[in-house]
Amino acid sequence: MTIANVNGTSIDYEILGQGEPVLLIPGLGLDKTYYRLGIPYLSKFVKTIAIDPRGVGLSDKTLQVFTVGQWADDFAAFIDQLALGPVHVIGSSLGGCMAMALAEKYPDKVKSLIPIGSFSELDLGIEANFRLRISLINQLGMGEDIATHMGLWTLSRAFFETPRGQEVFKLNKQNINKNSPEMYKALITSILEFGKKLPGQENDPLFTTRLKNVKANTLVLTGDDDHFIPASHSQRIAQHIPGAKYIEIMGGGHIPFIQKPRETAHAVLDFLINLD
Repeated sequence: MTIANVNGTSIDYEILGQGEPVLLIPGLGLDKTYYRLGIPYLSKFVKTIAIDPRGVGLSDKTLQVFTVGQWADDFAAFIDQLALGPVHVIGSSLGGCMAMALAEKYPDKVKSLIPIGSFSELDLGIEANFRLRISLINQLGMGEDIATHMGLWTLSRAFFETPRGQEVFKLNKQNINKNSPEMYKALITSILEFGKKLPGQENDPLFTTRLKNVKANTLVLTGDDDHFIPASHSQRIAQHIPGAKYIEIMGGGHIPFIQKPRETAHAVLDFLINLD
């Protein structure tokens, strides 16, 4: 457990490997073990910095109103404190939103950007999924049902049917249930706020309109079998970030670093090696 005190909060992180610094930001309610299968491949060639965002894992879990912009501020202060920058930033799902916000707001701190299975706005289906999670928590609390709901959406059907898929499913459920009901609802609400789906945000511009401001070299990744955040969302991100590259990981679900860690790591490393 290594802690950095930045921006009025404490951030837990773990560094492995040597070389170019690569910040790894996990998805909703999941800690830095999110990248446990990809780090062995990445850390042979780069310095991986796996991080627990504010509110998650071993970082400060004070219940509060969370925003993607606040997390971006945390990471910018973290990069400065550890004298890491500029860094390569990988973020998956909600972590991808955080990564994009960091790159857009703090261009001098981000050398390259890799959002994975992420989104810059919410369609009705994704919004309904997140609101259903809040409803389930209100009725049942955190437990088997909400963890199962999450697992079914984040893993592809083909992977779910395998022994390794069942092992990952079990571990992910244990991880998600480390969140308190109120904390997990606050994290979900941050997604609705980011997607401009809260009352009073009806006329607010979508984050998609800000993607043109991203200056970092960008690779947008998604699994070809992500039935939670469809590939069209990653395609939209790639279309709006100048010069962005786009790759689909074959056989990947919502979390390619879990389902296809070797292939995903190789796609990332190939991109980083070939940067100008």
